Amino acid sequence: MRSLLLAIALGACGGAATKQPDVPAAPAPAAAPTTPVATAPGPAAAEIVVPLTGGGNALWWDATSHALYLTDNNANALIQWTDAGGLQPVGTLPAGAAGISLGGIVKRADGTILITSFGFGKEGTLFALAADKTSSALAGLDPVRRRVGLAQDDKGALYTAYFVGGRGEKPIGGVATVAIDGKTCVEAEIAGASTKAGFEKLVGLVATPSALYVADQSQKTIFKIAVPGYQVSPLATLPKVDLLLRLPNGDLLTGGGNAISRISPAGTVTPVPAGPGAALEQVRGLAYDPAGKRLFILDHSATPGRPDQLRVRPFAG
Repeated sequence: MRSLLLAIALGACGGAATKQPDVPAAPAPAAAPTTPVATAPGPAAAEIVVPLTGGGNALWWDATSHALYLTDNNANALIQWTDAGGLQPVGTLPAGAAGISLGGIVKRADGTILITSFGFGKEGTLFALAADKTSSALAGLDPVRRRVGLAQDDKGALYTAYFVGGRGEKPIGGVATVAIDGKTCVEAEIAGASTKAGFEKLVGLVATPSALYVADQSQKTIFKIAVPGYQVSPLATLPKVDLLLRLPNGDLLTGGGNAISRISPAGTVTPVPAGPGAALEQVRGLAYDPAGKRLFILDHSATPGRPDQLRVRPFAG
């Protein structure tokens, strides 16, 4: 009888020998469906690594559609990544005779996506990808300016960061406001050669209504530009800087080499701890999903045969 009661008790509890199935740490990206479905993710539990077929630079997280935008230099296109759909094409961009190098991304209130075209000193401009997926190169911009940084503040004010001068020349950088009317732009420098700001190779840019922050890759310095007045002051100097991300609490993140650094509004620099996956190689674009508490990293390959990677990493912010 005692043995019978023990057997019944074990059966009711599932049995001491019952083993729960292992949970995979990072599922492989799902195959892309014909019609991508955007879903709001929960907090990320482990790092996801997505191999990329084309060279990318900047990232843009769209919280409304739960989609991450990134560029593909090899295909001269904008693509997106979602939890449900994986990588999906969004639209092809205008061809350039001088070469293809796509930079900063911004999504406007009307759904238009703007992307900087580096231009290699000959065709620097902004590309506009409309909601109907038609694309155009905006007119009115100086094609000599090599544009990488692009940002808009919470009120929709738009800014670009750029530099002039190619190999063998000392670069001279600037930051400008951009006003768009249809397919034509008016660009007005607020800090640069005209104001003797002393900028060189400007790459990363973020904007708030009270200040702009720009990363100078040559001087390895992040500068703050006050709004209004546009007074320039150095915020922090690091071993390397690249594109910039502003977190919800006001801190900045920048890559550069195989590391990511965090910069407080007061200029204090702290390293971001390495993630659970393989070591980073060349960090470029960064984006943040505050609802899902995760950081998106564009890791450019420094190893022959290894593709660029999109890394999706848990990050408290």
